Amino acid sequence: MLKLERGAGSEMPLPPELQKLLDRKSLLLLVKGETGTGKTTAALELMARLRTSGDTVHISTRSYPDKLVFQHALFSKLAAQKNIHFFSTLEFDPTQFVVAHNVVSGLLRLLSSMDNPLVVLDSWEGIADYVPPEARMKVEQSLMAVLEGTGARMVLVSEHPETNSTLDQLAEAILVLHQRVIDDRRVRELEFRKLRGVPIRQERYLFTLAGGRLRYLEPFAFTLPERTSMFRPLENTSTHMSTGSRDIDALLGGGVPRGSTVLLEIRGDVPFEGQIYVPLTALLNFLATNNAVMAFPYSDYDPTRARLFATQFMPEDVYNANMRVFTTDKVDDPVAIKFSLNPTEDFDKWLGTYSAYKAEGKTIWMLMALDTVENFYGQGVMNFLATVASRAAVNKDIQSIVARPNLQLTQKVANISQIHLVLSQRWGTLILYGVKPRTGFYALQFTFGHGYPEFELIPLEDISLSAEAGPEKERPPSVTFPERRHEVRADFFEAVMNSLTRSKKGAA
Repeated sequence: MLKLERGAGSEMPLPPELQKLLDRKSLLLLVKGETGTGKTTAALELMARLRTSGDTVHISTRSYPDKLVFQHALFSKLAAQKNIHFFSTLEFDPTQFVVAHNVVSGLLRLLSSMDNPLVVLDSWEGIADYVPPEARMKVEQSLMAVLEGTGARMVLVSEHPETNSTLDQLAEAILVLHQRVIDDRRVRELEFRKLRGVPIRQERYLFTLAGGRLRYLEPFAFTLPERTSMFRPLENTSTHMSTGSRDIDALLGGGVPRGSTVLLEIRGDVPFEGQIYVPLTALLNFLATNNAVMAFPYSDYDPTRARLFATQFMPEDVYNANMRVFTTDKVDDPVAIKFSLNPTEDFDKWLGTYSAYKAEGKTIWMLMALDTVENFYGQGVMNFLATVASRAAVNKDIQSIVARPNLQLTQKVANISQIHLVLSQRWGTLILYGVKPRTGFYALQFTFGHGYPEFELIPLEDISLSAEAGPEKERPPSVTFPERRHEVRADFFEAVMNSLTRSKKGAA
């Protein structure tokens, strides 16, 4: 059984289907996709995870090794390992690959000379395109026999996303990388076209190359930990109220400006739990900083159940003092206030609660579900929302409106909002992005690392929330490759074998 080295390449999770596949002793894995989809970075990521105490060889047919430092954040660490070697066929005369036998016998000799061999070939077409068409099928069939005979694992990058070749039929796994443009923003998708012997739980997952790593994005899940902890709030400033999330605060330039109206628009099939839990950190942060929340939530919102949930993360007296929930049903809960559905009476109750909190010097977050207020009060509700927005602006409070899909009033609310965020989902992963201010797509992932709900925003485009850690800054090479000089007709595979032999002798 192979002993995989854990460490630099293994801290980021992989889809469970792929993780099972990587445990196999012998493996042919194809990584396919159009230009720019991230194939080279994906191959380097897989190499980082598959490498063992044996020999690893990376062969590039389209680039030189010292150029790969800009493809993967871990490249310099990988290249510094004694048992990891990088080569390029560009240093050799490519006509040697015209003879099919040279390719098969060369790979066989190379793999037979390696200990627990792992080979990454990026890309297969850089060699196979020189092989005459009538011989290419035999080469690809022989490749599987070579892998089985040597117990090798191989990652082949292919520039053709279609899966109709002999190699596709023989491979044990085919990963196809895609990129899509949605709402003028780019997303990347990893598709499992084939996983022999492994059930495919989900056909596609989102992934990102931000930070120079391939990171798959898990579908939404919200599972409470066995033990919870008191919520630790983030500080508010004189100009901004914190959302309780460092990432969203950074996305908005320091939090929500005091006096703002914020629209959170739900688009598509976002799970109900996702709609409820995304505003959660802001709610907890307001309460925990001794500020007030006035909520007119969804009609199926249960104040008693909400109390049981929230008081896992804060003292009950803080919750009682700072939370008010307006309902249309009588609820036996200290924070619940029943509305009569008479607009004038209900506004008076709202205003009375608001005035009482302002008399205590609190900043107030007014949270409303747009479908609820629209259903109860009709089109005239826009006057109420505009009045609340004006009051929030004058008194430096926050009005927040959650709009479920396909509501007629959403665009009107967007017009009076200073901040417009959209929550959607793709392949089960929650996506958050800004219309005002305009932002890229971010995957939203919940965590309970500190015992209370937090979430991380992971950029789907190749950018970062942190200017200091931005992957757009070039990573200078920290590993240099000696200039290699070869005879014009030097045998590529023989040269690789000789290099491996010299490396082992030097290490000894």
